[in-house]
Order: sequence, then structure tokens, then C-alpha cells
Amino acid sequence: MDKKKITRIASIVVGILLTVLLIVVGFKLIQNIAARASDSAPRDVVITGISAGSAKIVWTTDQESQAVIEYGTSPTALNFFAPEADKTKTHSVELTLLSPGSTYYFQIRIGDKKFDNAGVPWTLTTKSTDTLSSSSSSSVSSITPIPTTLIPTTSITPTDGVVLTATPFPTQILSVPNIPTATPYLVPTLTVLVCGVTDCQQVCLKQMWRANGTCSTQEWMSSGCPGKINYNTCAVITPTLTPAPTATPTLTPIPTNTPIPTNTPTPTTSPTTAPTPTP
Repeated sequence: MDKKKITRIASIVVGILLTVLLIVVGFKLIQNIAARASDSAPRDVVITGISAGSAKIVWTTDQESQAVIEYGTSPTALNFFAPEADKTKTHSVELTLLSPGSTYYFQIRIGDKKFDNAGVPWTLTTKSTDTLSSSSSSSVSSITPIPTTLIPTTSITPTDGVVLTATPFPTQILSVPNIPTATPYLVPTLTVLVCGVTDCQQVCLKQMWRANGTCSTQEWMSSGCPGKINYNTCAVITPTLTPAPTATPTLTPIPTNTPIPTNTPTPTTSPTTAPTPTP
């Protein structure tokens, strides 16, 4: 055969062999990548520890991986991130600073691969603060009145004939007066606009810097703010609160049992009969 024809045939054979080899190697690489992606896919995703401001996401993977939780209040805007610290097969990520009574959506990202719940993000709903307030209010105990206990009447008859009668008496009743509650002092405001504002502090500032301000002395004096705002510092003059009186319990005195003597009847003495003289 011609030498050129042999060289051409050999080149074709080598090209075919290289093509087959590249196809086999590429197929193996695709299989390995698919296997790795399957090994790192989250399994048994569980949402636990839900409270008013936090929740915990738990899942497992066949191989060690390090994931990032992407979450948000809209399924199309997962703008918050909670990354894992280390690679592991058992994963647990806590989401904090959540709003009470709100629904959150999240997905798990491992490398460049994102995993969700069959095409849509997982969801969780935090607890409402109403549950916390109701439980705390139910723990407040109310003061119940102290019942009055009476001691039954008994009679004691001593040997000398005096009868002592015990009268019933109430127990001590503790009464506490109501303590007034101090109301916080609010920043004084005006019902009408003065110098363009209704806040006495702003009126004072405009009058204090009257060289560059819009408030005149006449407007300041007629605004009703003098006496409520310090003219020199524009600070609120807080009135002195009268301290609440100390609750002094009032005790009902217990009456003293006084023995009541019973008069003993005086025995009657029969007259003595004189003896009859003998004749």
C-alpha cells in the first residue's frame, strides 16, 4: 500500500480512539458530579424551636458540607443569610431576630447549588407576642380578702359556782389603702401652630435663635410655653412629683374576753324549833 494512505488510515483510527476516550471520560465526570450533588443534597429538613423571634433549621447530608440558609419574608426576596460555621453531615442553623407572628421563606444553598421544597421555598411562621402576654398576665395573682374566723361559744363551770362565757371575736383583718400611681410627664404641646410648630421646645429654639429664626418674643409670650420650657436651655420643666404615701396596714383590734360572773343563789336557812319542856 501507499505510505501516504497508511498514514491517513492510522490518523483516522487514532482520532476515533481519542474521541471515544473523551466521551467515556466526560460521561464518568458527569456521573461523579451528579453523585456528589446527590450526596450533598439536604435530607430530612425539619423546622424546630420556633418562638416569637427565632427558629432552628435541622437537616442531614450524605457527605460533609457547609451550607448557607437564605431566608426572607417573601418567597421572591430571600435577602437574609445564616451560614454554617463548619462542614458537617448533621446540620443545625438557628435564625434569630425574627419578627413575631410573621411568615418566613427559606432555601438551603451548598456551594453554587440551591435546594428548596420541590421548587418552592420552605416556610415557617413565628409565634405571636399575644401568647406571651396572655401567659404573663395569667400569672398575676389577685388579692383575696381574709375570711373572718369565729371561735364558738363555750361555757366553763368552776367549782365555786362562777360561770365564764367566752364570746366570739373576729380575726385581725389587714386593710391596705390604695397607692396612687405617678403619671409620667409629657412634653408640652400646643393645640394651634405657633411659629409653624406645635412643640414648645421647637418654639423656644426658634425664639432663642431669633437672629436666624422665625419666632418673635410676642409669639413666645402668647404661646403658653413660658413656665413649661426653660427659656435659656429650651429643656422641659418637669414638675416635682409628690411621693406616693407609704401604705400602712390597718389592724382591726381584737376584743378582750371578759369573764361574766353568774350570781350563785344563796341557800335558805330553816328556823330552829325550840324543844318542848317536859311537865
